[in-house]
Amino acid sequence: MFRPRVLTLDPCRRLLFAACFCVAVATAAPLSLSAETAPVAADAAISPLSGEIGLSVLTLNLHTYQELETEGVAEANLTADLAKNRIESYGPVFERIAAGIRELDPDVICLQEVGEWAGPERNDPDELEFGASASNMVHQILARLGDTRYFYTMDWSHYGWDVWLEGSAILSRYPLLSSDSRFISSPATNRYENWKSRNVPMADIDVPGIGRVAVFSVHAGWWDDPDEPFQGQFQRLLAWIGEFTEPAPTIILCGDFNVPAGGPGYAMMTGESGYSDQYLLANPDGMHDATIGGGIDGWEDSDVGQRIDYILMNDTSPLVVERARRLFTEADFGRVSDHVGVYAEFALRKSR
Repeated sequence: MFRPRVLTLDPCRRLLFAACFCVAVATAAPLSLSAETAPVAADAAISPLSGEIGLSVLTLNLHTYQELETEGVAEANLTADLAKNRIESYGPVFERIAAGIRELDPDVICLQEVGEWAGPERNDPDELEFGASASNMVHQILARLGDTRYFYTMDWSHYGWDVWLEGSAILSRYPLLSSDSRFISSPATNRYENWKSRNVPMADIDVPGIGRVAVFSVHAGWWDDPDEPFQGQFQRLLAWIGEFTEPAPTIILCGDFNVPAGGPGYAMMTGESGYSDQYLLANPDGMHDATIGGGIDGWEDSDVGQRIDYILMNDTSPLVVERARRLFTEADFGRVSDHVGVYAEFALRKSR
């Protein structure tokens, strides 16, 4: 049976990891983005929750070290030395992400397209432990935070550009009661060599004053993909959630769903699924607030921006969204990916 490997570390073990694995940070010039990653306007600034019982959540697609390129070398032909140079040159990107995390202090962070150097060699993928290398983008971000605030879990889905491991992660300020991962792509596609495979990590988190919150970091396929359509993946995700005998009162699905707001995939996510789009609830006029520009990877035929990154929450949750915004825009911490981030703050519903 094919079983994914999940890496889960608490902050103390993460500190030990950081002491054992070091990657130099270059003082490179600010990141220069390609013309096809169109800027997205910044939303009004907000402050984190102050003293009240609540939860804050950030989701961001990191784009697997692809915001920089190695001139004259195809990505699949990168060597270990060239990859090391790429990782070092990514220092300003990681600094921007860390700056946003420090300022907003989110309780939960969901990351997709988390890259880790693999190289062209192909060992048994079932024996690889995602997160065992300091090149992993989660480790690069945490190293710049300089403290031990986050527990985390992560797993990978497939090889990206043939030489990177590509996966998703969940970081939490609070202890993880349990963690797991599961492929939501079809069984025929669930192989690391297939770039359309989709593996989703989850974490059951104990949040003080709120209780259990189940979080899923989702990177789904496209609605009309002929091999791996979104419909089947979302149905498998909901079926997985339905298997929990004692589900958490709050269930949050975060990430890059690859379905544009207002389209048929969006209707499936938010129609009768029991989940709602928290950004839209907080910003009623924000249905088409783009999270990607036109022409990015996977959307080469689109010349306009789309909103495809979401924070969904079950309608029966005791939480209610108070504020939500886009960040890591040109004007808000700076661009770090071909996606912008989505950040939301929640509070307990008031008793009637």
